[in-house]
Amino acid sequence: MTTTHSTDDTAPEAIVRAFYEPFRTGDTSTYDEVLAEDWIDLPLAPGQQQGPAGMAGQIALFRAAMPDYSVEHQDIIVQGDKVAVRNTVSGTHRGAFMGHQPTGKRIEMRTMDVHQVRDGKIVATWHLEDFAGLMGQLNAPADAPTPAAWG
Repeated sequence: MTTTHSTDDTAPEAIVRAFYEPFRTGDTSTYDEVLAEDWIDLPLAPGQQQGPAGMAGQIALFRAAMPDYSVEHQDIIVQGDKVAVRNTVSGTHRGAFMGHQPTGKRIEMRTMDVHQVRDGKIVATWHLEDFAGLMGQLNAPADAPTPAAWG
């Protein structure tokens, strides 16, 4: 794993790490500290409003669908004011999600994010998620192998 480390809570890496905590905990109050008021999220999810409040709504949707939702960082790379993060997210599909009723299946999805940090706040985030792979998992027969079994 290629990761930079810093003990300074105001360093871009620490700010970006804090961004992911609400996915695990559901507590979006940290966004008051790490997201700029005019934070830009690209692309927006269907129905998502721009800004920190829009992200808080997305966290609520993810956590309702997968209460055990977690994010594991594979790589965090800091260059200037940008922090790139490669993640694997996982959870158990317990609630409606993207038109799919709960399946009880354990899912994994790969994501890539680039965050821009200025003056101690994330001002923009660009992200890509493997939603096609996720939909394949949700549509797969109950006994199909999980991505972890793919190697």
